[in-house]
Amino acid sequence: MKKLFATLFATAMMAALPVQGTATAATSGEASPAGWPTGCTHGKNGANGWLAYCTSHNGGRFKATVICAPQEGGPYVNRDATSWSQTTVSYVYCPPLTAVISGGYIERSY
Repeated sequence: MKKLFATLFATAMMAALPVQGTATAATSGEASPAGWPTGCTHGKNGANGWLAYCTSHNGGRFKATVICAPQEGGPYVNRDATSWSQTTVSYVYCPPLTAVISGGYIERSY
């Protein structure tokens, strides 16, 4: 009896779920994929940081990234800027007791 009740209950719950409709494309304009940032430059910022800037975002985003070495040895530390940028300079800094080894920027198209 328990199996019958469980089966009936599950069937009733499934019947209550909304039915999916068909997908239709938007006709209000042509859709185009977002572009990638262009005209990007990057470089060391001060003693312990890195910066990145792109002259045109084209709908994409970018952020600075840096590789840092601990002063007392050990594995390198990779840090990325916390937020993606479109129009401003992106900054990232090494943690205390580390030094900049290299850096760059990361791009995305949305």
